[in-house]
Amino acid sequence: MNRRHLLRHIPRGAKTFVRHLAAPTGPRKRTTRIDIVNPELCDTVLTRLRATLPGPGSCDLIDINPGKGLWSQKLHDLLQPRRHVLVEPNFANYAVSLEPLLTENDSTYRRAAVLEDAFNPNNGLLSEYPTGNALHPNPALLLTVNLSGAQFKTNLYKGSPARKFFSDLYMSLWRIRTDIHRYGLVRVLAWVPDEEKDAYIPRTVGVRRAQAVMLEASHKIQELVGGPANDRPTFFQKWREMEVQDRARVKAMENGVDLRVPDHRRDQLSPTYLLGVFPSPKNIRTGGFISDAAWVTRFLELDDHLREVHPAWHKKASIDNLLKLRIINSEQEEWQSLLKVALTQHKTHMRAVELVKEQRRIDKEWRDLAAAKANSRDAQQQPTEKEFELRNRSENLSASISRLSRTNRLFAEKAIDDYRALDLNPPVMSWNQREAEPILVHDEDFLPKTKHLALLDVTPRVDFLRKISTHDTMVYFGYVERNLWLSWSRTVYDALRTLVHEGVDDFIETIPGIHDPTKGGCYNLSAIRVRSLPAGLVVEIALAYERWPFRRSLVDILMSGEDPQAAYSLSDDD
Repeated sequence: MNRRHLLRHIPRGAKTFVRHLAAPTGPRKRTTRIDIVNPELCDTVLTRLRATLPGPGSCDLIDINPGKGLWSQKLHDLLQPRRHVLVEPNFANYAVSLEPLLTENDSTYRRAAVLEDAFNPNNGLLSEYPTGNALHPNPALLLTVNLSGAQFKTNLYKGSPARKFFSDLYMSLWRIRTDIHRYGLVRVLAWVPDEEKDAYIPRTVGVRRAQAVMLEASHKIQELVGGPANDRPTFFQKWREMEVQDRARVKAMENGVDLRVPDHRRDQLSPTYLLGVFPSPKNIRTGGFISDAAWVTRFLELDDHLREVHPAWHKKASIDNLLKLRIINSEQEEWQSLLKVALTQHKTHMRAVELVKEQRRIDKEWRDLAAAKANSRDAQQQPTEKEFELRNRSENLSASISRLSRTNRLFAEKAIDDYRALDLNPPVMSWNQREAEPILVHDEDFLPKTKHLALLDVTPRVDFLRKISTHDTMVYFGYVERNLWLSWSRTVYDALRTLVHEGVDDFIETIPGIHDPTKGGCYNLSAIRVRSLPAGLVVEIALAYERWPFRRSLVDILMSGEDPQAAYSLSDDD
């Protein structure tokens, strides 16, 4: 288990860790390309992909940053492409690996220094250059890319290669930037630094930012390969109880199609968190939990000391007689005080858990009621008695959540939003729509060994382009989406009020599905937060804004610098 985020492994029972609360003191610097070097990983990935890839000899392959070329050769052997263009800007560094591919007899490999050379028909590197397929998938062209490497800076951009590539990929849907889709909508297999993947396919609404929503709306994204979840900070993860349910759901789908994954390629669940464990001295001694609490280490030190110095007292020490223990020194007093704090934190946390589960039950009842009304021929416009009951329960529950401590309130709100994203049909976020767990990677799969890559399968959504079909609509979509995500944890009502200022209630009535709980809406937009909105509903808000007579003009948006080329900025993620 990778423990780069773990402070200390406490040798008591199984897997008890104390994490650093603070982030690393300095930025992580990525100065070199990360190369795939394990053939077994490539074989496992391609076994899973085989049924969805073009048949042998039926496509061209553009391969950006092939590096040492192992993934390139494995993919080439499976696809037997008509042409395989190696786009390697640093060819001299990898000539030993790539030159033999180019010079072998009847080689279908070709070489290009930059992507534009591969797309330029004058160079003749591809076997065909079809035209007129702007809104149609092109199964005869596949693109794979390694997006690791140094941060770079231009006059218009500063950041990682992956963020720049996905920004260009989005803009190319409208023939802007690199125009990757000039010969039809192209599927992309993208290797990205594992530590960066949450910017494109987050696993929790807590880190769902602007670019992730744009990609989610415009592309189907699947994480095929990735590192373990357990070595990531807790805010990149769902609540563990929800994670258990989610993994069981996906495992059932895997079993349904008889998907087999080697045990060493399957990620393991992390231990439970201390807040969810009853903090008896015995449970703390046994371990088997993860905690951010600094007091755990101190408690175990005191516990060891008291067992040796006061064995009779220590034998009687338990939660049941905590208040009856006779305190004769400062160590016993501190031991007792730490346990009292732990017990209080556990009780308040479990109260928040109760409220989260009650909200989930209410949300399900809302969705069931809305679905029943939609299927009824005698749909009533006025609220029913059941709706009045649900509204009353929702308002009382909201008041109870607001009275929690800040820590428990933030936990409850994030858990509620994650449940809303998971329970919707289809689920919100690409991660929740997965049908199989990613294949787990290990240090020996890459060079350098200290860095991991994740493989993302990215396919454009034709239905998105049918709705956001013009340059003007694209500008408004980018403007609306970026404004909504200025503060992703605020309520939808507050976000819409910031967007349109005056007349927000009239504007809301023009948005299809905004009050429909089966589409991610709610009767009370102050009761749901922006980060749990489905991408489809964000599209509807953008289309409604384009129709809104009091919207900002395109000229105003462009002249103020809020143009579509800035709309995908991820500065709020950093």
